[in-house]
Amino acid sequence: MESKAKINQSFETLFREFFRPLTIFAIQYVKDQDIAEDIVQDLFLNLYEKKESLKIQVSVHNYLYTSVLNRCLKYLEYKRVRVEHNPDVQNSLNSKQVDPLELVSLFEFENKYVQVLESLSPKCREVFEMSRMDGKKNNEIAEELKISKRTVETHISNALRILRKRLKKYIKQL
Repeated sequence: MESKAKINQSFETLFREFFRPLTIFAIQYVKDQDIAEDIVQDLFLNLYEKKESLKIQVSVHNYLYTSVLNRCLKYLEYKRVRVEHNPDVQNSLNSKQVDPLELVSLFEFENKYVQVLESLSPKCREVFEMSRMDGKKNNEIAEELKISKRTVETHISNALRILRKRLKKYIKQL
Protein backbone atom coordinates (compact mmCIF):
# COMPACT_ATOMS: atom_id res chain seq x y z
CA MET A 1 0.00 0.00 0.00
CA GLU A 2 2.73 2.42 0.98
CA SER A 3 4.49 1.89 -2.34
CA LYS A 4 1.33 2.78 -4.33
CA ALA A 5 0.89 5.97 -2.31
CA LYS A 6 4.49 6.91 -2.99
CA ILE A 7 4.06 6.23 -6.73
CA ASN A 8 0.89 8.35 -6.79
CA GLN A 9 2.61 11.18 -4.93
CA SER A 10 5.62 11.04 -7.27
CA PHE A 11 3.32 11.03 -10.28
CA GLU A 12 1.39 14.03 -8.96
CA THR A 13 4.64 15.92 -8.37
CA LEU A 14 5.76 15.09 -11.90
CA PHE A 15 2.44 16.27 -13.32
CA ARG A 16 2.54 19.55 -11.39
CA GLU A 17 6.14 20.25 -12.40
CA PHE A 18 5.84 19.44 -16.09
CA PHE A 19 2.25 20.09 -17.18
CA ARG A 20 2.60 23.83 -17.85
CA PRO A 21 6.06 23.71 -19.53
CA LEU A 22 5.01 20.76 -21.69
CA THR A 23 1.82 22.55 -22.71
CA ILE A 24 3.80 25.65 -23.70
CA PHE A 25 6.17 23.40 -25.64
CA ALA A 26 3.26 21.71 -27.45
CA ILE A 27 1.64 25.05 -28.33
CA GLN A 28 4.73 25.90 -30.36
CA TYR A 29 3.85 23.00 -32.65
CA VAL A 30 0.08 22.70 -32.73
CA LYS A 31 -0.64 26.44 -32.36
CA ASP A 32 -3.69 25.80 -30.20
CA GLN A 33 -3.74 25.85 -26.40
CA ASP A 34 -6.68 23.45 -26.03
CA ILE A 35 -5.12 20.88 -28.33
CA ALA A 36 -1.75 21.29 -26.59
CA GLU A 37 -3.36 20.73 -23.19
CA ASP A 38 -5.18 17.67 -24.53
CA ILE A 39 -1.93 16.22 -25.86
CA VAL A 40 -0.14 16.72 -22.54
CA GLN A 41 -3.09 15.43 -20.49
CA ASP A 42 -3.32 12.38 -22.73
CA LEU A 43 0.39 11.70 -22.20
CA PHE A 44 0.06 11.91 -18.42
CA LEU A 45 -3.08 9.76 -18.46
CA ASN A 46 -1.25 7.16 -20.50
CA LEU A 47 1.74 7.29 -18.12
CA TYR A 48 -0.54 7.02 -15.10
CA GLU A 49 -2.23 3.94 -16.52
CA LYS A 50 1.18 2.32 -17.05
CA LYS A 51 2.81 3.76 -13.93
CA GLU A 52 3.55 0.47 -12.22
CA SER A 53 5.12 -1.20 -15.25
CA LEU A 54 6.77 1.86 -16.82
CA LYS A 55 10.55 1.78 -17.13
CA ILE A 56 12.14 4.98 -18.47
CA GLN A 57 15.70 4.45 -19.68
CA VAL A 58 16.52 8.15 -20.25
CA SER A 59 15.97 11.23 -18.14
CA VAL A 60 12.33 11.91 -17.29
CA HIS A 61 12.70 15.42 -18.74
CA ASN A 62 13.87 14.10 -22.12
CA TYR A 63 11.26 11.34 -22.11
CA LEU A 64 8.38 13.76 -21.48
CA TYR A 65 9.49 16.34 -24.04
CA THR A 66 10.19 13.70 -26.67
CA SER A 67 6.80 12.09 -26.00
CA VAL A 68 5.00 15.43 -26.32
CA LEU A 69 6.91 16.24 -29.50
CA ASN A 70 6.00 12.85 -30.99
CA ARG A 71 2.35 13.34 -30.07
CA CYS A 72 2.36 16.81 -31.62
CA LEU A 73 3.89 15.43 -34.80
CA LYS A 74 1.29 12.64 -34.91
CA TYR A 75 -1.43 15.24 -34.47
CA LEU A 76 0.01 17.36 -37.31
CA GLU A 77 0.29 14.29 -39.52
CA TYR A 78 -3.29 13.32 -38.69
CA LYS A 79 -4.39 16.85 -39.52
CA ARG A 80 -2.47 16.76 -42.83
CA VAL A 81 -4.02 13.42 -43.84
CA ARG A 82 -7.47 14.62 -42.85
CA VAL A 83 -7.03 17.69 -45.03
CA GLU A 84 -5.89 15.65 -48.01
CA HIS A 85 -8.80 13.20 -47.82
CA ASN A 86 -11.73 15.38 -46.84
CA PRO A 87 -12.90 18.12 -49.23
CA ASP A 88 -14.96 19.81 -46.50
CA VAL A 89 -11.94 20.14 -44.27
CA GLN A 90 -9.88 21.26 -47.26
CA ASN A 91 -12.41 24.02 -48.02
CA SER A 92 -12.53 25.06 -44.38
CA LEU A 93 -8.75 25.28 -44.17
CA ASN A 94 -8.52 27.09 -47.50
CA SER A 95 -10.72 29.80 -46.09
CA LYS A 96 -8.22 30.15 -43.24
CA GLN A 97 -5.24 30.23 -45.65
CA VAL A 98 -3.58 27.09 -44.19
CA ASP A 99 -1.43 25.23 -46.69
CA PRO A 100 -1.17 21.45 -46.16
CA LEU A 101 2.31 21.59 -47.68
CA GLU A 102 3.29 23.84 -44.80
CA LEU A 103 2.22 21.08 -42.42
CA VAL A 104 4.40 18.57 -44.25
CA SER A 105 7.29 21.01 -44.24
CA LEU A 106 6.75 21.61 -40.54
CA PHE A 107 6.71 17.86 -39.92
CA GLU A 108 10.05 17.46 -41.75
CA PHE A 109 11.46 20.43 -39.86
CA GLU A 110 10.41 18.95 -36.52
CA ASN A 111 12.11 15.65 -37.30
CA LYS A 112 15.32 17.39 -38.31
CA TYR A 113 15.13 19.67 -35.25
CA VAL A 114 14.93 16.65 -32.94
CA GLN A 115 17.85 15.00 -34.74
CA VAL A 116 19.98 18.12 -34.36
CA LEU A 117 19.05 18.46 -30.68
CA GLU A 118 19.99 14.84 -30.08
CA SER A 119 23.35 15.40 -31.76
CA LEU A 120 24.30 18.13 -29.27
CA SER A 121 26.48 17.20 -26.33
CA PRO A 122 24.34 16.13 -23.35
CA LYS A 123 25.23 19.21 -21.27
CA CYS A 124 24.67 21.61 -24.18
CA ARG A 125 21.30 20.03 -24.94
CA GLU A 126 20.30 20.09 -21.28
CA VAL A 127 21.14 23.79 -20.95
CA PHE A 128 19.40 24.64 -24.23
CA GLU A 129 16.23 22.72 -23.28
CA MET A 130 16.14 24.32 -19.85
CA SER A 131 16.40 27.72 -21.50
CA ARG A 132 14.09 27.29 -24.47
CA MET A 133 11.65 24.59 -23.39
CA ASP A 134 11.41 25.24 -19.67
CA GLY A 135 11.72 29.01 -20.03
CA LYS A 136 14.38 29.30 -17.35
CA LYS A 137 16.68 32.29 -17.14
CA ASN A 138 20.43 31.85 -17.56
CA ASN A 139 21.17 32.53 -13.89
CA GLU A 140 18.55 29.95 -12.82
CA ILE A 141 20.14 27.35 -15.07
CA ALA A 142 23.61 28.20 -13.77
CA GLU A 143 22.48 27.80 -10.16
CA GLU A 144 20.60 24.57 -10.81
CA LEU A 145 23.45 22.93 -12.74
CA LYS A 146 26.17 24.51 -10.60
CA ILE A 147 27.99 26.05 -13.56
CA SER A 148 28.84 29.64 -14.37
CA LYS A 149 26.38 31.93 -16.11
CA ARG A 150 28.98 32.41 -18.85
CA THR A 151 29.09 28.63 -19.44
CA VAL A 152 25.29 28.63 -19.76
CA GLU A 153 25.51 31.44 -22.32
CA THR A 154 28.20 29.56 -24.25
CA HIS A 155 26.12 26.37 -24.37
CA ILE A 156 23.06 28.27 -25.59
CA SER A 157 25.11 30.14 -28.22
CA ASN A 158 26.68 26.90 -29.45
CA ALA A 159 23.29 25.17 -29.64
CA LEU A 160 21.76 28.08 -31.58
CA ARG A 161 24.74 28.22 -33.96
CA ILE A 162 24.47 24.48 -34.68
CA LEU A 163 20.68 24.66 -35.06
CA ARG A 164 20.92 27.61 -37.47
CA LYS A 165 23.59 25.88 -39.52
CA ARG A 166 21.87 22.49 -39.77
CA LEU A 167 18.34 23.87 -40.17
CA LYS A 168 19.24 26.63 -42.64
CA LYS A 169 17.34 24.87 -45.45
CA TYR A 170 14.16 24.70 -43.37
CA ILE A 171 14.41 28.16 -41.88
CA LYS A 172 14.46 29.75 -45.34
CA GLN A 173 11.21 27.91 -46.16
CA LEU A 174 9.38 29.03 -43.02
